Amino acid sequence: MATIQGQFDVSLSIPIDVAPDFPISGIAPCHFQIEGDRITILPLSMTSVTLYPDGDYEPPKLTEIRVWISREIDLGREQEESLTLSTDEERRFERVLIEATRHFVTIIKHKTNQWDLDTRHPVYAYNYAYSRADERLGTVWPMEQGTKRLPEYAMGRIVLHTRDAQSELTQEMWQEVATEVSRPASVSLHDELLHDAKTFRSHMRYDASTLYAAIASELMLEKACVSLLGTKSCLSEKQRKAKVSRLKVPELLELICELDPSVPVEHENVRKLFRLRNKIAHGETKIVTWREANEALHTAEQLKRDLAVILQPTAKQ
Repeated sequence: MATIQGQFDVSLSIPIDVAPDFPISGIAPCHFQIEGDRITILPLSMTSVTLYPDGDYEPPKLTEIRVWISREIDLGREQEESLTLSTDEERRFERVLIEATRHFVTIIKHKTNQWDLDTRHPVYAYNYAYSRADERLGTVWPMEQGTKRLPEYAMGRIVLHTRDAQSELTQEMWQEVATEVSRPASVSLHDELLHDAKTFRSHMRYDASTLYAAIASELMLEKACVSLLGTKSCLSEKQRKAKVSRLKVPELLELICELDPSVPVEHENVRKLFRLRNKIAHGETKIVTWREANEALHTAEQLKRDLAVILQPTAKQ
C-alpha cells in the first residue's frame, strides 16, 4: 500500500459570500476524515468587495478552495513502475473530493443560511496533481497545465438562485467550521425542499413548487409526530416511525392536536394545500396559478414556524 496525495483546486458551483475582512491568507485549514481518507481544505481565491455610491456593498465571494486528499491505495506493479494513477483510482479520488466539498459547504450553508449554496453538486470544476512522497504521479488521461476537469455529474448539475436572509462567512465562523467539519452535519430535507419550491416558483414552475411545498410539509408533520410520540409514549423510535408512516395528512394533524393541543397549526390551510397537491399529482388540474403556488409555499413556511419548537428542541432555550 502507498499513501497517495491528491491536490485539487476546486471552482465552487456557487461562490460563498464572505465578510469584507475575511483573511484568505494565513487562515487555519480545515482537517477532517471521510472513511479514513484525510482531507485538508483551505480558501484559494476570492473576489474583491464591490462598493456602491449609496454606501452599500456587494460582499466578496470565495470562488475557489484547495483540497488535499491523502488515501492509502495499492498501485499495482505496472503503476509502480510507470508512476501512473489508473482511471479507476482517479474516479475514486473525484468521489472523495465531491463528498468532502459537499460536507464542507453544508457546514457553511448551515452556519450562514446562504441557501443558494449547492450542497448537491458543489464542485463545478477542478484541476489535480497526484504525488507519492516526493514523486509526482501521472494519469492515464493527463490534462494540460492549468486545465480544469468537470466532474462526471457536471451535465446534470443543479444550480439554485434565490435570495433569502443570510450572513457572510467570517473568520470566527471559519474557525467554527474547522471545528465542526469533522462531525456529521446536514441540512434538513424539508428545508432543502422548501428552497427548491421557492426556486421553482421563481422559474414559474408553479405545479412543481406546490408539490415540493406539500412534500416538505408532510415530512415536517411526520417528524413532529415521531418527536411528540417520544415524549408521550414508551414506544421505541422504530415503532414510532412505523406508526406514523401509516397515517395520512389529516390523521397526522389530528395526532399533533391530540398530543399537544398548544401547537398552533393552521389545519385548514394545510388541508387546502394537500387537496391541491392531490389534484396535481392525479392529473385533475393542469394549471396552477402564481397565487396558488404562493399560498402553498406560505402554508409550508408557516407550518415550519408552528412546529419549530418540536422540530428543533433547542428553540425552547
